[in-house]
Amino acid sequence: MMRRSVAGTLIGVIVLAVGIVGVGCGSSAGEEFPRVVTLGEGEVFPVILNDSLVVGENRMVMSLTGESDELVADADVVLRFYDLNGDPEEKFAADARFVPIELSYIDEQAPEPEPTDAGTGGVYVANVTFERAGEWGFKALVTTADGDRLEEAPFRFNVREDSSEPVIGEAAPASVQATLDSVEAIEDIDSSFPPRPEMHDITIAEALHTGRPLVIAFATPAYCRTRTCAPVMDTVMDPLLERYGDEATFIHVEPYVLRDLRAGFVQNPVPATREWGIQSEPWVFVVGRDGRIVAKYQGPTALDEVESALRQALR
Repeated sequence: MMRRSVAGTLIGVIVLAVGIVGVGCGSSAGEEFPRVVTLGEGEVFPVILNDSLVVGENRMVMSLTGESDELVADADVVLRFYDLNGDPEEKFAADARFVPIELSYIDEQAPEPEPTDAGTGGVYVANVTFERAGEWGFKALVTTADGDRLEEAPFRFNVREDSSEPVIGEAAPASVQATLDSVEAIEDIDSSFPPRPEMHDITIAEALHTGRPLVIAFATPAYCRTRTCAPVMDTVMDPLLERYGDEATFIHVEPYVLRDLRAGFVQNPVPATREWGIQSEPWVFVVGRDGRIVAKYQGPTALDEVESALRQALR
């Protein structure tokens, strides 16, 4: 079922972003926002990493690379948004925050399946609201950490009416995912090392009846294509569990059937993944005491983002 409004966010492969960029031929409003952008043409190249952007509130995640395809890190970024559905008009501006990433994954083929360093990276996150679907554009005003002002980068993208995952304010799907009581070993439902049994002892459906807020992570530490699942579990879920474990319920869901991944890297979604409309990983959802979505985060996520939403849910 398609759901209206609100998208969260993932650092995705560039292919995911291509579905958002308005690529095509012909003319339309806002010709200063190119339909096809070529790497190396400007001083900075933005790529939106969300699965989709939709009408309403969005946590927009984007990468910024320089002329040599290197990451532009820790810059001061202001995005000016334009409605291109007709005469281009600047609608609003938003600051984009840099979120650094320590990439890692669990190598299950190693003698000791410890976390494996996969380098560093980072994304920019902006909280934005779109009033209608269609073609939009933004201009990125980028000032580097060294104080250099980069050439303004125009970018065109699409805003959709619907998203597949639950929207903020919607009731959380009452999924009955596999737990410790329904499997022979925790390794059947958790690719973490070490595993996190405290996040696999209750179903989402059961947790929704406890009257406690929930923090749910759809992540696969050993098979995450972007190498960001293990960092989200390590730097967001674990610290929050330690701080708020007595007040909220924390659940980890492997989004794919692990035996199929281990047999041949076949991404066979588990029922909860389909029920929540998840199309990528990782995702983190905060659910309030009333069972409704309070916040959602796609891809790289900062601890303070989720903690702020959880504190709101705990009031």
